[in-house]
Amino acid sequence: MNEKMRITLLSLACCLPASATSDQQYIERINTALGKASTEATIEKVSGLDAAFGMGNVDLSRLVPLFDKYGTSIAPVLFINGELALYGGVPTVEKLIEVIEKTKGSNQNG
Repeated sequence: MNEKMRITLLSLACCLPASATSDQQYIERINTALGKASTEATIEKVSGLDAAFGMGNVDLSRLVPLFDKYGTSIAPVLFINGELALYGGVPTVEKLIEVIEKTKGSNQNG
């Protein structure tokens, strides 16, 4: 039985309110990509503040080097099944489909 994909979007809208619009656009594109890829997933949006307190499926230790290098421009950050998938800006639907398909393929092989 295939387990449902788990998608987590780490948002810094708590610290950068202007990015809330990008987060909404990101969620819409994720839903579109999931539909086109015929994939079911649970989608969770986690604020940077919640992630700092250990809530959500986000391992912040993986982001420290990226944050040190790029600062807040790494946001939003996409995790699929707990793995860092994309960061920095809102990707196209096509890029999201590519990442989803790659994740599906690695789950079937692993």
